[in-house]
Amino acid sequence: MPRVLPALPGKPVPPAAQSDAFRAFARELATGGTPWTLQMAHFVSDQFDELAEHWDSTQASGRDEPVRDALARGGPLPHGPCLELGSGTGIYL
Repeated sequence: MPRVLPALPGKPVPPAAQSDAFRAFARELATGGTPWTLQMAHFVSDQFDELAEHWDSTQASGRDEPVRDALARGGPLPHGPCLELGSGTGIYL
């Protein structure tokens, strides 16, 4: 799905190869091409633990951007509770 809103100026962006590799990995997991094993869970957990200490100061700027992007795409949006997936540390939730 194409982006509607551009990234904020100065927002840190991971190298394209890193982003592409993570997206391919996530796609493989989501489609069942790669099994979710205990070893895989530990690997992913370790990656996030490594990023956590500095995430809010280096990567989390503009956390409202995905919500603004979704709202710009239109609705109708249902009434009631919602769940934000991938909210990181939750500081911007």
